[in-house]
Amino acid sequence: MSISYEYEKVRSGSEHQEGGWPQQPGPYPAAVLELCLSQSNPLVTSTTALQTACRALIHWNRSLASGDHQEKDLFLEDARRLLALEQPLGKEAGGWPLVLLRSGGSPVLCLSALVQSCALAVLLRALSMTGDQLYTLALERCLKTFHCDILDGGIGSPLYADGIFFEELAMYPATHSFTGMALALLSLHELIAYWPACEEGCRELFRQALATFERSLQEFAGRFWPYRDLATRCLATPQELALQIALLDALAASTKSEVCARARQHWQRYSRSWLNRLRSRWWHARHSLSARLWRFWQPHLFPRPVASPSRLRVCVPLPAFPAIGGVLTVLEGIEEATQGHWRMEYLTRAITDQETDRYIIHRFGRSWMGASHFPFVWFYVLTGAARLFALLRQGTAFDLVLPQDAVFSALLSAPLGHLAGARVVCIDHGHLTLLQEDIHPLHLAERRRLLAHRSRLRRLIGRLQEWCYWPSYRLMLRLAARFVDQYLVPGVPGDGVETMAARFGIPASRVVRFASMVNIERYPMLSEEERVDRRQEYGLRQDDMVVAVACRLTPEKGLDLALASLARALERLKPTARARVRLIIAGDGPLRQELERTIDRLQLHDHCALWGELAAPEIARLLSISDIFLYTSTRGACFSMAVLEAMAAGCAVIASTRPPSNALLLAEGRGIAVRPADTEETANALVRLLDNPALCRQMGRAARAYIATQHSPETFRRTLLRASGWAALEQLLTESVARSGLEGEVED
Repeated sequence: MSISYEYEKVRSGSEHQEGGWPQQPGPYPAAVLELCLSQSNPLVTSTTALQTACRALIHWNRSLASGDHQEKDLFLEDARRLLALEQPLGKEAGGWPLVLLRSGGSPVLCLSALVQSCALAVLLRALSMTGDQLYTLALERCLKTFHCDILDGGIGSPLYADGIFFEELAMYPATHSFTGMALALLSLHELIAYWPACEEGCRELFRQALATFERSLQEFAGRFWPYRDLATRCLATPQELALQIALLDALAASTKSEVCARARQHWQRYSRSWLNRLRSRWWHARHSLSARLWRFWQPHLFPRPVASPSRLRVCVPLPAFPAIGGVLTVLEGIEEATQGHWRMEYLTRAITDQETDRYIIHRFGRSWMGASHFPFVWFYVLTGAARLFALLRQGTAFDLVLPQDAVFSALLSAPLGHLAGARVVCIDHGHLTLLQEDIHPLHLAERRRLLAHRSRLRRLIGRLQEWCYWPSYRLMLRLAARFVDQYLVPGVPGDGVETMAARFGIPASRVVRFASMVNIERYPMLSEEERVDRRQEYGLRQDDMVVAVACRLTPEKGLDLALASLARALERLKPTARARVRLIIAGDGPLRQELERTIDRLQLHDHCALWGELAAPEIARLLSISDIFLYTSTRGACFSMAVLEAMAAGCAVIASTRPPSNALLLAEGRGIAVRPADTEETANALVRLLDNPALCRQMGRAARAYIATQHSPETFRRTLLRASGWAALEQLLTESVARSGLEGEVED
C-alpha cells in the first residue's frame, strides 16, 4: 500500500478528519527554514535529524503551494525517517540528540530546542494528515522534553524568578540562545492552535515561556547590535541577525505579541544602519583576533594538565576559613551535595580553626589585611590575586571558581579565573544589597555604634576610613561584575538583589536565586523521653517553655529588642506561665557586656541565660529542646540560616521580616513574621505562643515539612549542577535502553 493511497484515504473523509482536525497547520515560515539549514555550528555533528525535519517542512510548504501529491508523499517519507531516528529518554520522553565536540574533552550528547521544535512541527503535520497513532505517541514524547528540565532529559532551563527558557544546546551551564528559544515558541504555538488534544498544561507552558522570552528581548538587544546568546554576550553575525528578525516576524504574526513586533522593528533598524554594521564588523574582527592571540598565550601563562581529572576542581575564595554563620552552613552544604564529584580548595587570608587538616587551604596576606576597612581591603584583594595567580602559574588548574562575596573575593578571583578558562560563579551572602537605600544607613549606624566606646582619635580615623571605603566598595563591585559568569544568591525576588544588580551592570539573566540547603537529618525529632532527658542535662524542667536565640552578638541582630519584647511578654503572662519561660542566647560578640547590663536593667536574671558561642552540633542540640526560636534582626539579606535551621528542628519561629524571605518561610502557619524593631508586635507573638504549647508544636511540624521539601540537599545539588555544568544525556539514554531491555525480558 503506497503513501499516496493512505493520504488520499485520509483526505477523502476518514474518521480522524471528521472528528478532530477542523484545520490543518499552514506553511512553516520559509525564511526560517532556509536560514536554519544554512546555520552551521562547528562544534555540532550528527545533524541528520535537523536536516530531515527541515526537508520535510520544505516538502510540506511546497505541497500546500502547489497541491502536488508527490510533495506530500515526500513529506511523509521524511516524517517516517524522523521517527526512525528518535531515541527514548525515559518512559515518557523522546528526542533527537546532537553530538557536541567540546574543547579539551570527549564528545557529549545533548538535545537541542532547534531540533526538537522542527521535529514537533513535522509530527504535528504528519498527524493531521494521517491520524496515525505512532505520530500521536511520538508527538507526546517530543512535547515531554519541553516540559522537562535539562537535568531530567529535557530542553528547559530556569531563567529569572519563575521563567523557563528552551535551550538550543540543552546542557549546563545554559547559554540562553535566541534562535532555539524563538523556534520552540513558534512550534509550541502551532501545537496549541491546531492540535485538538492539546492540554491546558501545554498552554500554560507556552504562556510562561513567551513571558520569559519577551522579558529577555531587552537583554538580547544590546547597545548597537543584538546578541546571539545571553551567556557569552557575543554579537550575532549578519546571517544570525537575519534569522532573528525572521523569527521575531513569525512570532509577532502568530502570537500577536507587541513586544516581539517592537523588537523586530528595533532590530531591523540595527541591520539597516551602516554605522551599526560597521561597529559589528569591527567587534567581530577584534574579538576574533584577541581570541586567537589568547589561545596562543593562555597555555603558557596558565598551564593545564593533559589528563582531565575525575573530579571537578573548585577554588573557593573567602576572607576567613572556617567561615562563620550562614557562609559556613552554605559551604558545608556544598561539600555534602557534591561529595565525590568536586574537589574543593579554599583560598583565604585567615584560618580561624587549627583543626583544618582535612581541607586543602591556600593562605595569603597578613592578619591586618581585612575586607572591612580602607585601605586594607585593597591589600586583601591584591595579595589574594597574587596568590591565586601563583597557583595558576604552577599548573593548579581550577575548573570552577566560587567566591563567597560579590565584592572583595569576587574581584581578586574572577578576572584571573576568567583568563585561565575557569567558570566563575559567585555565591553572594548579602553584599549586593548592602548599598540599598533602606539598608546602608542601618549598616553605617551599626559600625558607628561599635566605635562609640573608642577614643575620639579612633572615631575620627574610623569616619575617614568609611569615607574612602564605600567608593572602593562600589568600584570593586562594578569591576568584579565584568568577569563573573553567574551569581547564586539565596533568597526570594523582591528583596532588592535584582535592583542592585541592575544598578551595577549585572544582567538579570546572570542572577540565579536558590533555596539554601538544610539537611533535616542533622536535626532529628526527639521522643518525649529523650527530650526530657536532654533538658535535664541543661538544668531545664520538662514543662519549661524554652525560647532560643542563636546569633553573633552584634548590633544588627537586634538582641536589645528581643530582651525588651520578652520583658513585655512576661508582664502579660499569668504567674504560672511566666515562671516556666526560659530565654537562652547562644553566641558571642562585641555586645556581650552590653547585653548583660540590659538583662540587669530589665530584671530578667531568672529567665535569661547567655551560653556563649556554640559549635554547630551544640546549636542543633539546643534547638532540639527549644519550643520557640526568636529572631529579631534589624538588617539582613538572602535567607537567614538560623531561621531555616530552627524550622528544620521543628521549633515555632518568630522572626522579623529582615530579610524579606522570612515572610515567605513563615507563611501559611509555619511561624509568625513580625515587623523589624517592633517590640509590641514581637511581644504579642511571644504571648500567643507561650500561652499555647500545642500551637508551637503545630507550627514546628509544618515548618519542618516545608524545609524537607523546599530546602533539601537534592534541590541544592540541582542548583549547583546548573551553575557548574552538566552534560550527562548519554547516561539517561543508556538507562532508557537498559530499562527497555528489562521491560522486554519481563514481557517475554
